[in-house]
Amino acid sequence: MGSESRRGSVKSYSVGYQARPRSSSQRRPSLTRQRSSQRLIRTISIGSDVTNVTDDDDLKAVNEGVADLELDISETTNKGQRITSATDATDNLGSVPSEYIEIPFVKETLDASLPLDYLKQDILNLIQSLKISKWYNNKKIQPLAQNINLTKMSGAMTNTIFKVEYSNLPSLLLRIYGPNIDNIIDREYELQILARLSLRNIGPSLFGCFINGRFEQFLENSKTLTKDDIRNWKSSQRIARRMKELHVGVPLLSSERKNGSACWQKIGQWLRTIENVQQWAGDPQNLNKSLLCEDWSKFKDIIQRYHKWLIVQEHGLDQVNKNLVFCHNDAQYGNLLFTAPVMDTSNLHTAPSSTSLSSHSSSLFPSDSNVIVDDIINPPKQEQSQDSKLVVIDFEYAGANPAAYDLANHLSEWMYDYNNAEAPHDCHADRYPDKEQVLNFLYSYVSHLRGGAKEPIDEEVQRLYNSILQWRPTVQLFWSLWAILQSGELEEEETYTATAKEETGPNGNKYIIKTEPGPVEEDLVDNEDQPEAGVSIDTFDYMAYGREKIAVFWGDLIGLGIVTKQECENFSSFKFLDTSYL
Repeated sequence: MGSESRRGSVKSYSVGYQARPRSSSQRRPSLTRQRSSQRLIRTISIGSDVTNVTDDDDLKAVNEGVADLELDISETTNKGQRITSATDATDNLGSVPSEYIEIPFVKETLDASLPLDYLKQDILNLIQSLKISKWYNNKKIQPLAQNINLTKMSGAMTNTIFKVEYSNLPSLLLRIYGPNIDNIIDREYELQILARLSLRNIGPSLFGCFINGRFEQFLENSKTLTKDDIRNWKSSQRIARRMKELHVGVPLLSSERKNGSACWQKIGQWLRTIENVQQWAGDPQNLNKSLLCEDWSKFKDIIQRYHKWLIVQEHGLDQVNKNLVFCHNDAQYGNLLFTAPVMDTSNLHTAPSSTSLSSHSSSLFPSDSNVIVDDIINPPKQEQSQDSKLVVIDFEYAGANPAAYDLANHLSEWMYDYNNAEAPHDCHADRYPDKEQVLNFLYSYVSHLRGGAKEPIDEEVQRLYNSILQWRPTVQLFWSLWAILQSGELEEEETYTATAKEETGPNGNKYIIKTEPGPVEEDLVDNEDQPEAGVSIDTFDYMAYGREKIAVFWGDLIGLGIVTKQECENFSSFKFLDTSYL
C-alpha cells in the first residue's frame, strides 16, 4: 500500500469506520506483532467431544489417565495436522479414544482491515509461529513479508478468504472468520469434524489455527465448479455419487444422532437469538421486509406447524433420527472443485455385468424423455474412476441431517449465480432442476455403492424424490435466518471517535494508525490476478438473499398444503417451485 521508506520515517494510515458497520464488521486498530507467539497444540479426539489445548513444549495427555503420553512434534506430517493412534503410546488408555489429531494453534487474531504491509507481516508471523511446513526454517528460502502475494477469493459469504503465494513455496489458503460467526458456527465442533474427515482423506489438509481463522492446503490447479457445471448431465451424476460416498462414509457420533437433525437445532437456536432482540423482532417493518410476514408469533407458529408436519411425513421423530447421515449441508457449486481435468467418457458404453443393478424396462422418467436408466445406474468404470477428481470443501455447516435435506440444499443451489456482479443474491426459480434433471441425480445417488444389488430402485428413488420436496422448505428457512444473523442487522449501532497512535511497524518503520469515522479502505490485497467479480463477504446483500430464500419457503408451504394463501401476507412476492409428488 505505502512505498518503501528509510528506517525512522513516518507513514500515516487511516482505518475507517462506518457509522453502521456493514455486516457488523468490527475493524479494530491493531498493530503488527513484533515477535512470534507461542505455538500450542490443539488435540482433537476422534469420536469424542473433548478438545484439549496443551503447550507445544510440554504436550500432555489426550484425556485423563494418560499423563505419560509424549509425542514428538518434529514428526508432524506435511499436512500440519498429525493423526495419531493412542495405542501406539500406551496400553492403559481407559476412556481415551483410539485416535486423535494434533493441530498447531496460536493464541492470536488476524485483522483483515489492516494496511497491506501490516497484514502481510502479520500473516508471515502467524505462518512462522505455526511452523507451517516449507515456510518455516527453510534453508533455501527465507520469506519476506513484502514479497508475499495476497489474492482475495470470491464466492465466500461466511469468511474472508485469501490465497497466500510466495515464489517457490506451496500456496496456502487463509481463512479469516467473518463477523457474527459465534452465533452461526460452532468452531470447536467444526474442528472435530475436520479431524474426522482427515482420517478419511476428505477435504484439504489443515495446517494450523489461530483465534479467528486458520491456514489450509491450497489445492493448486483446481477448478471451482460453476453454475453451468452442476447442470451438466454427467457432472450432476458425479456430484450425486460423491455425496452418497460422504453420507455413508463418515460415521455419526452417538451424540450427533441423539441430538437429532442439525439444521433444526440451528433453526431453533437462531429463532431464539432473533427473538431476544425485541426491538428487531417486534418491528413489523423488519419482519415484512425480511421474512415477508408481519407478526413474529405467527411466523413461529407456522414454522412449528411445518416442523410437526415434516415429522409426520417421516413417520415420527425416531424415524427421522434413524435416517440421519453425515451431511455437508452447503454443497453449492463454489464448494465443489475439480482437482484435475475430467476425461470425456461420452463415447464409452458398457453392458451391465451380472452383478449390476437389473435393467429397467420402465422407470420414473417421463415416457417421452428417451433417458436410458441403465446408462445412469451402470456408468463405465472409466467414468467412475474420474470421480475422485471431484472434491468437496468447506465443511463449516456439516453435521447430522437426513440425506434428503443435503440433496435438497444442493438442488436449491441450482437457482443461484453467485458470480453475477449485479445481483448475486437473486434466486432464479426457473433454474431449479426439472423432473428429469432431479431423477438423473437421484438414480445416480441411490444406485451408487449398493454392492451389486439386483433389485429395482424405482421405489427408493421415488421416496427420496418426495422427501426432498418435503425438506426443501427447511433449506430455505435455514439460510433465511442465517442471512439475518450474518447481516449484522440485529446489532446496535456504534459510534466511533477518531484516535491516532504512533507505533513501530514492519522493518522498524514508524507508523501512525488513525481510526476515524468514514468509508473503509478496501484496497488491502494485491491487484494482480484478482478473481472474477461476484459474491464477497464485504459486499454481499445478506438481507436481500434471505428475503429471496424465504419467498421460496412460503411458496413451498403453500404448494405442499401446509398453509393457505389467505394466511399469508406479501403473497405476490412468493416464489413457487414444483411441489408435485411422484
